[in-house]
Amino acid sequence: MSLAFVRRAAIVCAAFVVFALLLTVTTRVRAGGSGVLEACVNPGNGMLRLVDASVACHANETRVEWNVTGPEGPQGPQGPQGPAGSSSGGPPFVWVCTPANFPQAASNTRGDVYIFNGSSSTANVALHILDKDGNNLSGVTVPGSSPPVTYPGQTGSATVPLLADHTLDVTFQTPQTFLGDTNASYTVRVVSDQPIAVGSDFEFSGFHTLPCSLLPK
Repeated sequence: MSLAFVRRAAIVCAAFVVFALLLTVTTRVRAGGSGVLEACVNPGNGMLRLVDASVACHANETRVEWNVTGPEGPQGPQGPQGPAGSSSGGPPFVWVCTPANFPQAASNTRGDVYIFNGSSSTANVALHILDKDGNNLSGVTVPGSSPPVTYPGQTGSATVPLLADHTLDVTFQTPQTFLGDTNASYTVRVVSDQPIAVGSDFEFSGFHTLPCSLLPK
């Protein structure tokens, strides 16, 4: 067996010992020590042994020390901006159901908007039925309705409370659009200060409109 092989084996064994000592001392330092590791190095064979601050090195050794935590490095480059979430930014949460009528309809049919409060707190919600120009039709007579009925909903900043896990069903008459676009409902907008889910069911000869959508921010 060559001397070089023996020396390499001794170095490997010493490395394992030093690694074990590092784990032990590092644990102790993190638990309340000074945060500095100290060791004695033999320049002749490269051997290193960890020592306490009060222990002196041998005459043929050199004392070294280093911090457990190194200096903070420079700040890295800014990463790319991630995609915005559909409901990021918090309230108000705005849902839209459109279209809210049937083209050239010669009769009034039932329309329902379902608002579910999925949060753990009471939600303050407002429903606005809008014409094609964005005018709020709340309280306006539905075209063609007999006897005459008016559109439901809130105006201005008014809201209605909706308890957690409860569903609000707002029912109204869709307009007879063969009479024209005046006062015809085009969009239902629902605004809430809590996360909600909104669905619609506008009936006409077995046809139903598409689901409502949460507006992105």
